[in-house]
Amino acid sequence: MEILALDAKPRPKVGSRQSYKDRRKGQIPAVVYGHKEASVSVTVPLDGFAKILKTGTRLVKLAVGGKQELTYIIDVEHDAITDAILHIDFGRTSMTEKLSVKVSLRTKGTAKGVASGEGQMDILMNDIPIRCLPDRIPKQIEHDVAPLEIGQGVKLKDLHLPEGVEIDGNPEMLVITCHKAVEEVIVTPDQVAAAAATEPEVLTAKKEEGEAAAAAAPGAEKAAAPEAKGGKEKKE
Repeated sequence: MEILALDAKPRPKVGSRQSYKDRRKGQIPAVVYGHKEASVSVTVPLDGFAKILKTGTRLVKLAVGGKQELTYIIDVEHDAITDAILHIDFGRTSMTEKLSVKVSLRTKGTAKGVASGEGQMDILMNDIPIRCLPDRIPKQIEHDVAPLEIGQGVKLKDLHLPEGVEIDGNPEMLVITCHKAVEEVIVTPDQVAAAAATEPEVLTAKKEEGEAAAAAAPGAEKAAAPEAKGGKEKKE
């Protein structure tokens, strides 16, 4: 994997307000940590970091205060609405140290189950956890899903990885599944309104029939009178 250089500036002030000011100036707040050394808060230029992201590389030779450190991009925080870069985590590393990172998954082809018109394919993991040396980190993991039929799936252990790269996790975890498509039933607003208007009418009719039958029952009034009288005597 290509190693690109990026200049960083020490960030003496931290906090949400300062982060907002830094981003307004085109500087992204970041932190560098690892190798049992103290964490360092820095800022990096947005335009320079954006170019690095486009290359797909994860390795960055970061220059901080005249000192260069080999780092890798651990995490990039984005705004949920605008997708703007809010914060970056850099981890210190060396070319002889294996790293645990996540690499995006790219599928090729169309699954047989989907091509038949009866199946649906679901990708359960968009990022694949791997472990390898820094110069072995692939830009992405590709997998051909064309042979996939309904009822079949792809596990982590089934992925074809580049030489020197291994799965960092449970190899039995499902990554992709192909199953029979579920027919979607669309209910129109008119159907919902018709169902809501019909059900209460049936319940009301039954209720009225029951009340009429009770009122017409022989001796209903006589049976009620003693109860009232008895209640009065008890009160006195």
